[in-house]
Amino acid sequence: MSGRVRSAAAVGLVLIAVATLSTTSASARTGQWKMFHHDARHTGVSGDNTIGVGNAANIGLDWAVNTGSASYTSPVVARSATLGKTLVYAANQMGSLSAYNADTGVRQWVLQLGASIQSSPAVVNDVIYFGANDHNLYAVNASTGAILCSYTTPGNISSSPTIVNPDGHGLVVYFGENGLTGADDGGAEYAINAVDPNPAADCSLKWQFTGFGSPPGSSTLAGSWSPPAFGTDKNGRRLVVFGGSSPDCAVYALDALTGQLVWRFQTRIFAQDNDVGAGPTITPPGVNGFKDGRVYVGGKDRIFYALNLRTGAKSWQFSIRDDAPSVGGATRSTAAVLKTRVYVGYGAGVYALSALTGAKLWRSQVSGGPAEVISSPAITGKNGPGGGRVLFVGDMSGKGRFRAYSMTGALKWGYRTGGFIYGSPAIADGHVYITSSDGFLYAFAPGGAIGPKPGTGITSPADGANVPNTGTVDVKGTATARRRVTRVLVAVKNKNTGQWWDAGTQTWGKTYEENAATLGKPGTAKTGWSSSFSVPFDGGPFLIQASAVDGGGQHDPTPASHSIVVAANGNPPDTTITDPVFRQVIHEPLDPATGKFDCDTTPCNITISGTATDSGGANPGVAAVHVTVRNIEHSEYYCGVDPTNHEGGGCWQSTIFVNTANLASPGSVSTNWTMTFQIYDHPHKYRIVAWATDKDGENDPTRFVIGRICLRNPGDNTCA
Repeated sequence: MSGRVRSAAAVGLVLIAVATLSTTSASARTGQWKMFHHDARHTGVSGDNTIGVGNAANIGLDWAVNTGSASYTSPVVARSATLGKTLVYAANQMGSLSAYNADTGVRQWVLQLGASIQSSPAVVNDVIYFGANDHNLYAVNASTGAILCSYTTPGNISSSPTIVNPDGHGLVVYFGENGLTGADDGGAEYAINAVDPNPAADCSLKWQFTGFGSPPGSSTLAGSWSPPAFGTDKNGRRLVVFGGSSPDCAVYALDALTGQLVWRFQTRIFAQDNDVGAGPTITPPGVNGFKDGRVYVGGKDRIFYALNLRTGAKSWQFSIRDDAPSVGGATRSTAAVLKTRVYVGYGAGVYALSALTGAKLWRSQVSGGPAEVISSPAITGKNGPGGGRVLFVGDMSGKGRFRAYSMTGALKWGYRTGGFIYGSPAIADGHVYITSSDGFLYAFAPGGAIGPKPGTGITSPADGANVPNTGTVDVKGTATARRRVTRVLVAVKNKNTGQWWDAGTQTWGKTYEENAATLGKPGTAKTGWSSSFSVPFDGGPFLIQASAVDGGGQHDPTPASHSIVVAANGNPPDTTITDPVFRQVIHEPLDPATGKFDCDTTPCNITISGTATDSGGANPGVAAVHVTVRNIEHSEYYCGVDPTNHEGGGCWQSTIFVNTANLASPGSVSTNWTMTFQIYDHPHKYRIVAWATDKDGENDPTRFVIGRICLRNPGDNTCA
């Protein structure tokens, strides 16, 4: 289950206590998008008809906010009756879940955890639910960010939860768990009692399913990172449908009340990693003439399936691998279904298929080379301007292209976020929202309602400057707006520690913070501004970002950004990494006798080596070298050798772990050092950071970074 991305509706017989699965509002602009892919059936269709083919070409950026770190989750939008505001929620890899005013982008609250979040949240009854890589499913007050309760699982939670009231006796949270390391090391599907006035304890276990494989329970290494869908068959049986991870690679339907297996559908297995990470999409019995209802789901085998909701029998399949054989990528996009059409992302764009037969209607493929679409297509409400709906989707290119298509496949609009897009759009409140790996949450709206955005500049210190360490760094700049600048927000990150400056408390913390600068001429169209932050004794590299806000609440969508290095006071040590080097490709050895990679049977290691020097200060000499190793795809950190865990590659955890290297000459003014870490048994990318500490207790202020090295199968020399 390498390189996993999560990718990433009841009929009348069932009472659903969540907001109705097909949102309809008195005003087109008050539509909500409360969970992944809009609703419990994952239809991907909004009730907001603000945007249509008539105005899609004029969509503009209304606001953009920096969440503080890359975001791989999908935003959700819900009205807070407590606050009297509509909020948009987004999570990121730094472990922040934030709530923003859906109209202005002003942050309402932020919850900071110690682990990355790859599970898109869901909001029901002013409670927001999501999973994290610290193995917890959280229930949080959606208006305040206060944690109400949590449930701890054995492994990482990448699955986006679905919340319904399956039998009228209380809300239930359904989600998957994908193992201790996020690799093929077991997992489960869960039903947890939600925050509810019923007698069941909040965040308590209702049932757990581990019967992966055929026969049930035979695939002990499987779990699920697929967002589950909920539906009801024609006999009134409530079902939870989801995909299983490798090495199982199947689709499951469980009884939503008991967790008992109802059916299992085996997808094709061309390689071990052909699991089902996409979320299923359900149409109820009777829709399109299918009396049993349908489940639409794609597998990483690059085949898209239509299954009988009641029995799991295959209705039809469409082979993307045959129709687009030269295009790579695995199908991890959750399909949107509208009437007789199904829309799903693939390795180079979007397919439109007949929901009845699986016949190809059209497929998009833009110029500039393939760009995989993991993002799940989102469709606007009916009767929008121009009389036609629009489909939005993002791609995995380095430019992070976000596009709008007509329902006939015509490209209507495009925007580049600057970072690849894992998440899926949310269409609500007159906007379309999307997150990006560049760390920003974007809000787009028809351009006629958008005025010129404010602009921001940093004049001092200069980008790339080396700044003396006086204990404080002063920052100055300019800001402009069409009419008046009301605020300039400044964020400062210590790149060595990953912490952010909080001017209110005069401290550094792990939560992303924006601090209000002092304006030279408040309320004018052009003003200077100033801010400052404290720096530690050993200095280091810092990132400064500044964003102006105008009288209408619009933020500068492209904040000014400068990187500086503050000198160390004293005589700090210096560190290098000599091996491996940036973008180095390391191949797993192949055993000719077995035809298997050696790492499948014997632990495989990578050794890091480098130098450290310290010739100054009261006590010259290197005391220690510290090293962190991050698995980029899993967003986990190496925490030690485990000779019994071959596949898992040793100890890995979701929070930063600092390893101590072996010094050839401890205490010397110059020494070589080494550190060995145990790798996974399948391709991954790793990031390495090293820094020395001298005998005076000073740290190297400019840590040595190898941005990525790549473990690859023999013959594969790519390290993009």
